[in-house]
Amino acid sequence: MKKAVERTRFRGFRVGREGVSVSHLQYVDDTLCLGEASIENLWTLKAILRAFELVSGLKVNFWKSCVMGVNVSNDFI
Repeated sequence: MKKAVERTRFRGFRVGREGVSVSHLQYVDDTLCLGEASIENLWTLKAILRAFELVSGLKVNFWKSCVMGVNVSNDFI
């Protein structure tokens, strides 16, 4: 995720007056990915999750995963 943000393939969510970019928050066994509502972000997120599966040998359970938008039309998601 860090490299995707550095290479501007994924644009994080901007917060505060300074416009600090937040791209992900990690907890014990959960990860929240935050970003602008764009097709490029969706494709990049999918590529990151697929790469994680290949590298780790683990599976991402897409049935338990959820993509949500704030102030975004349902057609976009």
